[in-house]
Amino acid sequence: MYARMSVLLLCTTMCAGNVAAACSFGRSSEPTLQSVFDTDLGRGALNAADCIADDRTWSVPANLGATIVVELAGFAAQNEFGIYSAAAPAQRIELFGGPDGAGAGSTVRFSAVAGGYRISMNGRDEGQLNGDRLGFYLSTPTGDVFYSDPSLNGDRFDHLYAYRGTGGDFVSGPLAGTNFATSMYLLAFEDLTAKKADRDYQDFVALVNLGAPVPLPASGWLLGAALIALLASYRKRAPVFEPSWG
Repeated sequence: MYARMSVLLLCTTMCAGNVAAACSFGRSSEPTLQSVFDTDLGRGALNAADCIADDRTWSVPANLGATIVVELAGFAAQNEFGIYSAAAPAQRIELFGGPDGAGAGSTVRFSAVAGGYRISMNGRDEGQLNGDRLGFYLSTPTGDVFYSDPSLNGDRFDHLYAYRGTGGDFVSGPLAGTNFATSMYLLAFEDLTAKKADRDYQDFVALVNLGAPVPLPASGWLLGAALIALLASYRKRAPVFEPSWG
């Protein structure tokens, strides 16, 4: 996989619960999700094994703000991230495309209409999502779409680990100086199917907070020096593409 810092998202009051689950990881030559947490939040502030159990879908908020923070993936330049309707998963709204990098932001507003919500992103109408619950998805250049609800994934594999805010501050990276409030969540994706997955869950990491958008600090475009150091020795390698994964 290429080592490209790109993504993480900031959205507003995520209505998932607090139940903790023991998330496990595979072996990878890349920086671990734990090392990303230690770099951005401070060593020991968040344990990568302590993801929440009910990270499938969330109640539609009034507003959703999103900001890319970090992505370590061979597909970084091509992955797409967005929201989908839990009632009709084919209804998807892209928040970020592959070319988007650290610091890119989107603001989404939800207006109630018959059967669901009208979506406005950055002032543009983006269509409608049916129902009153949404999930998050990551799509890859191989044609796979990985949903926050694993029952919708072709491989039935859990491609998302979610982590609730600790109440502490980000000490490094694009979010340095921002409080990781308990209303916020980090979303960590694995972007390879079960057959090829290295289960590192740092391919696409997003900070989300559903409610009023939370602005990045003035230094938000900067990447933490410590995280850069983690990647200094990592070199680009051609990604492995499969015609289909099941």
